[in-house]
Amino acid sequence: MLIREMKPELAEDWFDFFDARAFADHEDWKGCYCTHFFSPRLAEYRGSRRRRDYAAWLVERGIMRGYLSYDQGKVVGWCNVNHKAAFPRMSGLATNEERVVAITCFLIQKEHRGQGIAQKILDRIIEDAKKRKRKIIEAYPRPRASSDFGNYHGPLALYEKNGFRLELLGETQVARRYL
Repeated sequence: MLIREMKPELAEDWFDFFDARAFADHEDWKGCYCTHFFSPRLAEYRGSRRRRDYAAWLVERGIMRGYLSYDQGKVVGWCNVNHKAAFPRMSGLATNEERVVAITCFLIQKEHRGQGIAQKILDRIIEDAKKRKRKIIEAYPRPRASSDFGNYHGPLALYEKNGFRLELLGETQVARRYL
């Protein structure tokens, strides 16, 4: 298993994952391209060419950041993670600044779930955040999620196992790890 940080030169791999395998078991979400936290106005464009074009724009400019998990040369997992200030939809939450790392989405291909891929990605996120002298890693799990797709922010148990604790920011419950 290889974990690679998202870079514009990996765009073809990233789009192959989203277009071909990411939502094979949940067609309703096909075409999200992890753009939700970048623009609230794109909600009505799920699955449209316009949303894919916007994702391409984010990727080309290095705005779309995160980690790709590869198995046998193909992407099988993705985590959307960036400094919190990069996500316009986060502007209502306190501590919106570049020293906070925000994890907004975990997506593991169905056939690869339960194999520790999310843990490996999270290990890399923590390692890189420390190297970059970030202060906080923040995630937004749904404590009562009832399905794999309800856990698209990452399962609460994963965060708790890795030293995150639940806190309230305004009216929003977040999982935070202080570095």
